[in-house]
Amino acid sequence: MKRLTSIISILVCVVTAAQTRTYSDNASKTFIIGLEDYFYGEHGSLEVNGSSVSLNNGMVSAGSAVLEDGARDCVIGAHDFTGNKAPELVVARRTDGKVTANVYTLNDGKWLKIGRVGAAGAAEIRVFRQVISIRSGEALYSWTWHGSAFDFKSSDGSAEPVL
Repeated sequence: MKRLTSIISILVCVVTAAQTRTYSDNASKTFIIGLEDYFYGEHGSLEVNGSSVSLNNGMVSAGSAVLEDGARDCVIGAHDFTGNKAPELVVARRTDGKVTANVYTLNDGKWLKIGRVGAAGAAEIRVFRQVISIRSGEALYSWTWHGSAFDFKSSDGSAEPVL
């Protein structure tokens, strides 16, 4: 029975890998879980759709274009929300008890913001398939990609958090 329970636990972890904290997530202390590829820190770069995206002291740039500038507690990653096999860029930040993420897509060689999510009183962001979710207190907020935009839903019926 103990062996069967262990096998089932392992299978659950494998099937839900996007929702499971990995060793590298724990080692890097990242606050966003489920990205296909990412880095966490004050400096670094990542290749997304053939474009090099870099982070330097809170400033995120792609080539010579600055996408955003902000807090140094930042994660740069990639995830395919749109299902077109070309991952979108995710820039997530954590500041003073609030987590936020901006989602960008590459369109004609330029990065365009297609979504912004976030909440105060939250510790982490989770990504799974076309959904970004954040637990804040008793509420679970989720943004799901549908066609051309992220749709918001809250488990407690509240409005989308103002960022």
